[in-house]
Amino acid sequence: MQTRKFVIDPGSGYMTLYGDALLYRQPNVAVVRRGRTTEVLAYGDEALNMRVLPDHSVLVRPVQGGIVKQPDVLGLVLKKLFEKFIPQNLFKAVELYVPVPSGLSIVERENMEKAVAQAGYRDVTLIESVLCFLPGFDGGDTLVAVFGAGVTDVGVVNSEGIVTASTVDIGGDALDEKIKNVLLQNRNFKVDTVAAERVKRAIGSLYTVDTSAVSVIGQDILDLRNKSVEISATQIAPAIHYCYSRILDIIETTLASLPRQKQEDVRINGLYIAGGGSKMNGLGDYLQRGLRIPVKSDPDPETAMVRNLSVLISDEKYASLLRTVGK
Repeated sequence: MQTRKFVIDPGSGYMTLYGDALLYRQPNVAVVRRGRTTEVLAYGDEALNMRVLPDHSVLVRPVQGGIVKQPDVLGLVLKKLFEKFIPQNLFKAVELYVPVPSGLSIVERENMEKAVAQAGYRDVTLIESVLCFLPGFDGGDTLVAVFGAGVTDVGVVNSEGIVTASTVDIGGDALDEKIKNVLLQNRNFKVDTVAAERVKRAIGSLYTVDTSAVSVIGQDILDLRNKSVEISATQIAPAIHYCYSRILDIIETTLASLPRQKQEDVRINGLYIAGGGSKMNGLGDYLQRGLRIPVKSDPDPETAMVRNLSVLISDEKYASLLRTVGK
């Protein structure tokens, strides 16, 4: 039986399953009821669209900050996906690969493996996220930044593997919280996380002259009334710049830590950015000004990691490299 290879990315924001002509992507949230056993009542968009949760149930994000916080819930979700997309009788001919943040502890890696095992599959290969993008380069030293919901991964990769990699605990979720705080402090206006994310997606910008605006519903904390208020890009700019400047600092530190020859190689090959957070308006120009190196982005950054990893695990020229990746 021919081996079928699948990539599963259980990110803090979205769950993605890719391979064998399949692309499944849903918010990584579940409605869970706990009793003698744990039961997943709804998942993804269905869970988010529930206006009223069933009795004794809660909305859960099994992965937060790039770390599996609730392996049992993630395992149940994966089991549902496996049953839907990978029939049990094909499991012996399936190889599963999971991208993970750099620097996970042994316990954190075991929690990911435990979740997959609970879903019925015990042989999974974990691959650090920055390595996933190697097929997009010619093998020379290249800087990579993956802007996720929970964390941002920064590293340098080449044909021999990972030169250096690190994870910073700033991602889309942290930015949403920062936007909420800025609006509360500067406008006395309280919004929930969903509204903050909507504002970020609509008018978030690293251009200092951006004049875009969007209306959002929240609560005026002075009179405690709910109302619709127009928010401008300038008003949330402090939150945007705070988060991305911290990531820029990490990228600069990563570049400075390299031997001189590798620094020169990276300055020629440039920085590759991917992940949902890389869609921030003006990010490419912002990083290019700060680093003074070319910046390239994927046309579909939210699925770039799983697509590149699929090539990495399928192309024979990377076989020897993959054998060095621990399971």
